[in-house]
Amino acid sequence: MNLVDMSRTDDASEFYTIELVDGVADGLRRVTRKGWTGEVLAFPRLAYRDVRGRGELARPGVYVLVGPNDGSLSKPYQLYIGRSDALRTRMDTYQTAKAKDFWNYTFVLTSTRDHPLSTAITSCLEADLIKLALDFGRAVINVNQPRPLALDGSDTRFLREYLKHALAILLLQGAPYFDEQLGVHPTSPSQSGSASPRRVYHLSAKAKLTIASGHESPHGFTVLEGSLARRKVTDSMPKASRRLREQLLEEKVLVIEDDVRLRLTQAYTFTHPSPAASVMLGYSVNGVDRWKDEGGHSLAAVRKAETLEAAENP
Repeated sequence: MNLVDMSRTDDASEFYTIELVDGVADGLRRVTRKGWTGEVLAFPRLAYRDVRGRGELARPGVYVLVGPNDGSLSKPYQLYIGRSDALRTRMDTYQTAKAKDFWNYTFVLTSTRDHPLSTAITSCLEADLIKLALDFGRAVINVNQPRPLALDGSDTRFLREYLKHALAILLLQGAPYFDEQLGVHPTSPSQSGSASPRRVYHLSAKAKLTIASGHESPHGFTVLEGSLARRKVTDSMPKASRRLREQLLEEKVLVIEDDVRLRLTQAYTFTHPSPAASVMLGYSVNGVDRWKDEGGHSLAAVRKAETLEAAENP
């Protein structure tokens, strides 16, 4: 059974073909694209016994093992990202390895039989995915950052193209662990040099106890590294936001800046603008009203204006 999904690019529509190999949505899915030599497999661990005999797992590639990180609101996922010149040989060992027994879902990034990925490409792809997951900060992953092999110009271009499609497919297949944009500092509407700049919003409180900046992202609302939070909390702060703040402090994502402020040590994506604002301000607040752009327009006002403009100019 085949499904076809589509994502827009600057100059044309791109079609990713999703093959439901077992005929069911929660079984093995194989995703390809016309003109692209890459392939992505997505399947539950329960299906590994049947999947392991497929030709894709005899090829070089990168795998992402996924499981829950129970009890953590700030990092709800566990990931193990690795590479191999023979995926099946490596992945067989994880079926019985107690240290890696956390996983319940798998993504495999490989290529067609006639265009196998080189060792250098898979080493760089592994390193890039680990870095993107670390930058996104929503998962516990490999402790050590691997050292990728050097690439020449043509391989670098190939890797960039491969990674672009792989990330799109991973997001399409429900993998919210990577965000390729977090490594690029957003630009405000007044800045130039970006084809599609993200609108930056700011959050402030009296006495400059809170000075934070962030932007909307596909996964929620991202507050930028270096943003300052009010250290004191009030009774009105939602319990969920209070627990999340405590975990961010435990994991050093938030650290003490001084007697009255905390500082965010990395960009962090919250599920919604409201918990983002509550964690930074220390009390209950409607985030879509409090986050404002450089012109003083709230996120709610910007959304309304964009919706009206879209309706008037379909």
